[in-house]
Amino acid sequence: MNLIFSYVKYSEASFPMTGQYTALLLITSFIWVLLWFGYRQNKINDQIKKKEKEERINAKIQRRKKLESLYPTNKKTA
Repeated sequence: MNLIFSYVKYSEASFPMTGQYTALLLITSFIWVLLWFGYRQNKINDQIKKKEKEERINAKIQRRKKLESLYPTNKKTA
């Protein structure tokens, strides 16, 4: 139990930020930024595609309604 709460000196707990760690941090940050840009662009493209799909569906419905109005169906009642 004493090992869990053992005292660590500040000098032993320091983390030297060398050039390699700095480069790793910069590369990782750059990758995350690129991933974020890609995610944002995909979201924008998805919204555009969804809007275009809805417009196509609405245009198809309007064409069908126009055709139905030109050729009304005669329903015979018995």
